[in-house]
Amino acid sequence: MDRYNALHQRQSPNLRKAIADAMDNDQILFGCCIGVPSEEICKVIAATNVDFAFIDAEHTPFSPTLMAGMVHTVKMYSGGRMIPVVRVPSHAHEWVGWALDAGAGGVIIPHTETAEQVRASIAAARFPPHGHRSFPPFALLPGAQQAAPEGKTWMDVASEHCAVIPQIESWLGVQNLEEIMQIEGVDAIMIGPMDLGMDLGGDPERLAEAMEQIESLARKYRKPLVGFAPEHLIVDKFKAGYRIMANLADTWILQSGIDAGYKKGRDIIENYQKEQRQGLPN
Repeated sequence: MDRYNALHQRQSPNLRKAIADAMDNDQILFGCCIGVPSEEICKVIAATNVDFAFIDAEHTPFSPTLMAGMVHTVKMYSGGRMIPVVRVPSHAHEWVGWALDAGAGGVIIPHTETAEQVRASIAAARFPPHGHRSFPPFALLPGAQQAAPEGKTWMDVASEHCAVIPQIESWLGVQNLEEIMQIEGVDAIMIGPMDLGMDLGGDPERLAEAMEQIESLARKYRKPLVGFAPEHLIVDKFKAGYRIMANLADTWILQSGIDAGYKKGRDIIENYQKEQRQGLPN
């Protein structure tokens, strides 16, 4: 992932290129979801080998300041090797700007349903002439923090690097997905199967049909899919076109790790006590 590193750690890494390469080379970007609102947990995640950190500002009440600090922490403590991706809490352009100004490699836009919403999200993530992202006077200091190749500005680089990933999680979104997939600037599509299933009335057959429709469109337009993937579903997701997978989450790891350590400790002492009762030597 080092080849996608930003020119300066205050700038955004090249997530768009990482996604395109994963698609072209039939590879997967694996990531960890961060739901604990803490820069300290980001330090721990940044010390691991996952490709990206999925900072979920939709389902956890992050402040913009904390979200930005978590993005900085992931980048600094991984040396820029790990790409922070922010699921923003709404379609509001300021959240897109705050995430990308902090140096995120991309944004996931939840509850996307129409092509108009997608075009607005892309415009919020791109500087003119490709969009209307506002110039952030306090994000990068003049000089090294505004690094750019000859003939380009750091804003040109940001527009080239920052990925926009609409999340489809309603039947209306599925109905409009073919048009959405053809919009220039859509780098991948995330699927929210839980919300989609609820929107379909909790009918598993309708959900299966909708997922099949989504995956068929992804193949037709060679658009990579994004989603959560527990271990037993990784191969199936890969076959279905998922190239960006969050197969880990900080809260899940904490729970399973603590339970595993507790069980191991219990097993050790119970085995020892059993040996003592049987008169076996220490």
